[in-house]
Amino acid sequence: MKVGVLDSGAGGLSILNSIQQKLPYLDLVYLADEAFAPYGDKSIQQLQNRLVTLGRFFQQEGVSAIVVACNTATVVAIDKLRESINIPIIGVEPAVKPACYLSKERRVAVLATPVTANSARLKQLIEKWQNDSYVTVQSSESLAYDIDAWPDSRSRVTATIEKLATEMQANHIDALVLACTHYPLVKAVFESVLGTGCEIIEPSLGVAAQLLRRLEQELPEPLLSRIQSGVEGRVELCSTKGLVNIPRLQAWVAAKHAVSQHKYIHIV
Repeated sequence: MKVGVLDSGAGGLSILNSIQQKLPYLDLVYLADEAFAPYGDKSIQQLQNRLVTLGRFFQQEGVSAIVVACNTATVVAIDKLRESINIPIIGVEPAVKPACYLSKERRVAVLATPVTANSARLKQLIEKWQNDSYVTVQSSESLAYDIDAWPDSRSRVTATIEKLATEMQANHIDALVLACTHYPLVKAVFESVLGTGCEIIEPSLGVAAQLLRRLEQELPEPLLSRIQSGVEGRVELCSTKGLVNIPRLQAWVAAKHAVSQHKYIHIV
């Protein structure tokens, strides 16, 4: 049983690591769509067309499910992908609900790319779950892209987070939603800058749990067979930009998860 995981760069590896932790018997194919990055500055139409194209790649790979490990792609393009691909497709939504429940002071910030920050879906989530909480939305055009260039970009990443944190602290934020899968990769930087008074919420474990639920519903017998085999799954890394960034991607994969192979995928 094989599951495809996609993102514009390294961010979805935060989701992949949680899936591998919870479902170690799955084979995982990770596609970093670096030739089309960053997703945050693309139009809705561009992202919808691209996601369908990537879905066809995963169909050729024979995956049993696809995880769209990107908030931006999820909020604007996942419905179009579901219309085109008839297998379980799991997305990533900003964790507004748990943040509003966890915030003691009812002061919540959502940090996202510009597309997610301005999306109707994020607005709906905030309206549904904020109740008496004050929820502010912040965005960064550069942070996800700079995280892809880590560790060379460490100083830029830190400077951006410090700037964003200044606004959060001025608003007395005590719960932060990381609404881009790139951001949890540098969660330690957020924790260092914001201190212990701010709860940081990211979606990776929730996505892994939802993937398991869908596989149990849609493919119970193949799933059970794979579990009973006792064989640990493999991780394959793919990029649409060549192999130059594969070492950067592999550096974010949890050390105990062996990468079995990597390859360049040419997608027009």
